Amino acid sequence: MSERIVKICGVRTAEAAEAAASLGADIIGMIFAPSPRVIDIETAQGIAKAVGKVCTTRNAAIAVDSSISAEGEYFRAKMQQVFAKAGKRPLLCGVFQNQPVEQILDMVSEVPLDIVQLHGNEPVEMAKQIPVPVIKVFHIDDGFDINNAGEMLQTDCHSIILLDTKVAGQQQQGGRGVSFDWAIARKLADRGVPFLMAGGLTPDNVQEAIQVGAPWGVDVSSGVETDKIKDKAKIMAFVNGARNSRF
Repeated sequence: MSERIVKICGVRTAEAAEAAASLGADIIGMIFAPSPRVIDIETAQGIAKAVGKVCTTRNAAIAVDSSISAEGEYFRAKMQQVFAKAGKRPLLCGVFQNQPVEQILDMVSEVPLDIVQLHGNEPVEMAKQIPVPVIKVFHIDDGFDINNAGEMLQTDCHSIILLDTKVAGQQQQGGRGVSFDWAIARKLADRGVPFLMAGGLTPDNVQEAIQVGAPWGVDVSSGVETDKIKDKAKIMAFVNGARNSRF
């Protein structure tokens, strides 16, 4: 494939969104689920307006890859469709967790959003009710069996698979800076299925994570923050690390 896709998540200000966009992020994630990084619709609309003004030379390209299997081809094609619409600005992603579909649909139209991320235990079929592409998160712990994950590979539902860490004892998942065993992700890559990977990623470990897990893209939130604020230098280091990685 071409360069890794980079998603900067948990963006709370127009300034942070502009920085991420100008530094080469492909997806800007905004949290609408209960979280320390949750934002309201007015803030999201301000972020959308700011990102819409950013014009970069970056244009995420999903290449034909000989490592893609028959079961992975559906998701490669979906990724290609998603990023073909991006043009010269990052895609805006709204992150939801176990929320009513009506609330999601309102945010899709009012912000507006390019992508929706379902971060809870929503059924994969919920994606069929959403008019924009869906990233479906699958939470990974040491007992997760990638060879028995039929729902993950179900077609005609979500467009993009995202693997993130399952944090025991926490109702709200994500953004906690905790990694899972990247070797589990590698098993999915070895099946020829493209996916994104999150969970405890930082500028310091993103290259190793890509080398071990072989994702098509990486997703970061707390790993590019200083004192819970998005840090431009860390975003730059993360993007550069991801883009310079090979496996």
